[in-house]
Amino acid sequence: MIRQLALPGLRRSTICALVQRLRGYVKNVNPKGCFIMLSRMVEARIILSNLSDEYVENPQKDFSVGMLVQGRVLSAEPLSGKVEVSLRKSTGSKSQKLDDVSYSDLHVGDIVDGQVKRVESYGLFVTIKSSELVGLCHVSELSDEPVLDINACYKAGDMVKAKILKIDEDRHRVSLGLKESYFDSDLTDDENGNENDGGRVPMDISRAPQMSGGFNSTLVLPGPEPRASVPPLQVALDEYEGSDQEGDQKAHEIANGSEPNVKKSDRRLKEKARKQREIEISALEERALQKDIPQTPDEFEKLVRTSPNSSFVWIKYMAFLLDLADVEKARSVAERALRTINIREEEEKLNVWVAYFNLENEYGSPREDAVKKIFQRALQYCDPKKVHLALLGMYERTKQNELADELFDRMTKRFKTSCKIWLRRIQFSLTQGKDVEYIKSVVNRALLSLPQNKRIKFLTQTAILEFKCGVAEEGRSRFELILREYPKRTDIWSVYLDQEIRLGDTEIIRALFDRVTCLSLPPRKMKFLFKKYLRYEKAQGDEERIKHVKQKAMEFVEICRA
Repeated sequence: MIRQLALPGLRRSTICALVQRLRGYVKNVNPKGCFIMLSRMVEARIILSNLSDEYVENPQKDFSVGMLVQGRVLSAEPLSGKVEVSLRKSTGSKSQKLDDVSYSDLHVGDIVDGQVKRVESYGLFVTIKSSELVGLCHVSELSDEPVLDINACYKAGDMVKAKILKIDEDRHRVSLGLKESYFDSDLTDDENGNENDGGRVPMDISRAPQMSGGFNSTLVLPGPEPRASVPPLQVALDEYEGSDQEGDQKAHEIANGSEPNVKKSDRRLKEKARKQREIEISALEERALQKDIPQTPDEFEKLVRTSPNSSFVWIKYMAFLLDLADVEKARSVAERALRTINIREEEEKLNVWVAYFNLENEYGSPREDAVKKIFQRALQYCDPKKVHLALLGMYERTKQNELADELFDRMTKRFKTSCKIWLRRIQFSLTQGKDVEYIKSVVNRALLSLPQNKRIKFLTQTAILEFKCGVAEEGRSRFELILREYPKRTDIWSVYLDQEIRLGDTEIIRALFDRVTCLSLPPRKMKFLFKKYLRYEKAQGDEERIKHVKQKAMEFVEICRA
């Protein structure tokens, strides 16, 4: 029955009718939810809110990899392969519950019980008991005394008693207060028979059967989630809203006064999300293995059936067999892994191919021919550039420099517009101690092959490599040539300064700072350069040098004002 999920002819309603309850094994877990395997070819996603009827604070703790779970299908789209599953026992949807909520059931002054949903620096989001309504308690309303560290006082899941301070029906927001004085005053009013509010008893939401729903940040009533917003299966559950760029790179972008390219930023974001997901999956799999390390082939067989798309598990199985000196069995496991892992899991397949390279490099006979045979097969199934880089990495690790050099010749012809390939060749040549003329010839060939928009990046990175590999004079000459053509590129000036600072020649560094701070550049760029100069002198110089930098900065300000 579950196999019908993969058939393209079934409608969504038909699938949901066929499969109301099903079982699956947890594949991976993260703070946003988890993926489960329904069969060898079908995966399903479970978002955090659908993991349980109760609040789940730590999904990794409650749902371990390989755990058997039972749930029901919320939606399934055979054409796109998206399946959404819920483990909740209740069947009512949020939107249905929210339709019954009325603001007339809430009044200013009501005392309600709730559970902390989320802790932020500015306050708490509290879910009102027996409902899905959420209100905001600002940090100033948490206590009669100042709250210095909100995270030390509250955490998600804590039960609290709150007083409704304000209701904004137009904006769908409710403000709450947790101060003890609110409850003391209410108790005093009740004892004295206060009738200012018409004798109304503070409301307990748990006694109002019509009150159920959910809200985000001070009572928000969202409409039903559109079908198009449900992400596809093979994506990470994490929502990366921003990318933490390295400090120097961010500073260079600010100094250059230009917004980062949107497409490049998106690519970096996706790449970082993918790498983060791989790290999380590997960590979970490693923890699962450490809890119960397989000791026999039968135990490994059980493990690969549980996680058929995990290259980590397959490679561990291969290593186990090699420890037993069963090379042929290890080869057969590698072949099984390549047949079993889903075709969409390109990175997982590539990991197995790389392990296969290493196996043949160690045990193949003849070694070189065995590796080349596997390499040619891998090119048919994976990204050729990634396969070439993987083989190159193996040659470099095992010090097979002649084979690496031959591979570089082929790569620079096949991927001649790739800046990364040319830089890898220059790095390899520098570490091998090639002479300056050879490096220059490689650089000239690269400049003829690379498109115009990649040449500055290539030259800058080449200069950095020369600094790091002990030929600083060549790096200086290269930076000087670039800045002769682009004297206003403060990002390149900053990189140049960073390399000189790393070497530590004080005279050269200060001479370079004096040159760059004499340029006629926009105030924002000059501010960045003066700050960099001042930081250097505070770390390495004395009071006189610090005053010298400040004086130069003041002179520049006066010139700008004039």
